[in-house]
Amino acid sequence: MRYFILGLNLSVVVFSLWVHDKSRVWMARRLGDTEAASRQRAADNPFARVDWIGSVLLPLFLLFRGLPVLGWTKPLEINLDNLRRPCRDGLLIAAAGPVVNLLLALAGIGLILGLGSAGWLSSPLLLQILISFCLSNACLCAFNLLPIPPLAGAGAAELFLNGDALSAFEDIKPYGFILLLAGAYFNFFDFLTLPLTRLVMAALNL
Repeated sequence: MRYFILGLNLSVVVFSLWVHDKSRVWMARRLGDTEAASRQRAADNPFARVDWIGSVLLPLFLLFRGLPVLGWTKPLEINLDNLRRPCRDGLLIAAAGPVVNLLLALAGIGLILGLGSAGWLSSPLLLQILISFCLSNACLCAFNLLPIPPLAGAGAAELFLNGDALSAFEDIKPYGFILLLAGAYFNFFDFLTLPLTRLVMAALNL
């Protein structure tokens, strides 16, 4: 039973990250970079932009340990020349994924409260999955705003760098995932996940 629930929770996380990524691609198209997705993957393949470390292995490891879920998808490479206002539009593209995760978390909280008020939330398994959905999306929202490659926040921060600062940032890009894995393993991101967990649980009256 434990592994069944683990699988369900992982499916929730993968779905949340997939929606996160699709929202960034959608925003890029809306703002002028219509080829953002096709440059990096086959647009119809839902798994092509999955980062197997950040989208599967890390979330699975954290779920197995009973910790708040963190994760990411592959970076979305944007052609700034295609954007009408590169700085503003780049920020909007970076923010699209976290904003969607926040909206999903709020929708999950509303669904739990609504079903609970109507007396239709009698299944402990369903309640557990919905709570996991809310917590995962809240944590994914805040986590992906951090300015560490390959997170969305790093893409936003890069827009404001130039010269030596940009060169240094480019140098650490290939190793950003190592910092993230180490931080997750040693619980360095508790400053994000613990307050968010308390906030979500308080909103749910749990």
